Amino acid sequence: MRNWKLAAGILAAAIALSPGSAAAAADSTIMLNYKETSMGSSQVVTAGTTLVPLQQLALSMGYSLSWNQTAKSAKLIRPGREVTLTAGTVRATVDGTASSLTKAPRILKGKIYVPLVSAVSLLGGKTVYDKSAGSLNIVDELRYSVASSQGRTYWVSQKNGDVFYSTSASGKPVLIGELPFADLVYTHSLEVKNVGKGTELLLLTDNHYAMFNDFSNSYQVLIQNGKILKQMEYHYIIRSYIKAPLLTTSQLYMTDGGSVQYINADGSPGKLFNLEAITGTQGQYTIEYAAQDIILARLITNTQLYAINTASGAVTNLSEQLISAGDRKEWDRADGSDDFYLTKMLVLKKREGNVMTFTYATLPDGKVKTVTYTVDSK
Repeated sequence: MRNWKLAAGILAAAIALSPGSAAAAADSTIMLNYKETSMGSSQVVTAGTTLVPLQQLALSMGYSLSWNQTAKSAKLIRPGREVTLTAGTVRATVDGTASSLTKAPRILKGKIYVPLVSAVSLLGGKTVYDKSAGSLNIVDELRYSVASSQGRTYWVSQKNGDVFYSTSASGKPVLIGELPFADLVYTHSLEVKNVGKGTELLLLTDNHYAMFNDFSNSYQVLIQNGKILKQMEYHYIIRSYIKAPLLTTSQLYMTDGGSVQYINADGSPGKLFNLEAITGTQGQYTIEYAAQDIILARLITNTQLYAINTASGAVTNLSEQLISAGDRKEWDRADGSDDFYLTKMLVLKKREGNVMTFTYATLPDGKVKTVTYTVDSK
């Protein structure tokens, strides 16, 4: 099955930047690698110095943070760098070597705040201030993302795909594998879902809009006790349209757009469903619903929606079964790249027991119809 690979270029206008000094204006936008962060709304400017919450800064730059309440000190760790600092003193260390901040960290509103510019430098980045735009940008070339679950911490480098693991937020990161990319153009968010029994599912995901299309990219990694069990990835380019909200379940799975693999309760890879083989149709599929007993998969090219019974493997083309024969005269010619069809296609609205309720609109008048499908529990 062929994946669509994201190809993107970056257009940048030349702007006059000056090295970040003690502070920017109090209402400055604070960015990370030219992408806006939430730190701008949290900043405090006092005595000419911009202070930001340490926890927000650490997370943005891919650091785990552990706090010693007795000593009022923080330890920040990411692969290749360990920083410690203490409230009330400018003294700090970087990889065990003495260093310092321009101002002492202080506790405000129950949070520890640090001087932005010197703290960024301590963490291995640099700052530039664009006076004309009123924005301060943190440049962090290493681009690590960090996430934790059940006391375990993971880091992923968005420069080279390296995956690191530690059994605690204060432990040393250990390299356990890599994802199949050299450098990501867009910043991907990192999420960890707890499976249980020492197993987590890592999701490195980017969703963005460009040129009337929605781009969706995901790298999925199933890890058990620090060892990678399975990796999958998908890359979709779909015509942008206002999407109906998807129903959620607790079922965890991985997908590459051509197959779906469930994750068992013990954390092991479960049954693999080859969507092309099951449906008899080649192409990319998006997963719109996944429960223990059923999968709803949509073929991107023509909006056909399929139901797969996970116990028997039986497949039902819901677009053929639920859309009336008269209405299907138009729907059978539907183009999955046309937002006219995408906003009217068959979609799941709710599930009550084994009964699933869907809606679709007739073409071309757009009259909405409601239909139901009963899930076979056998």
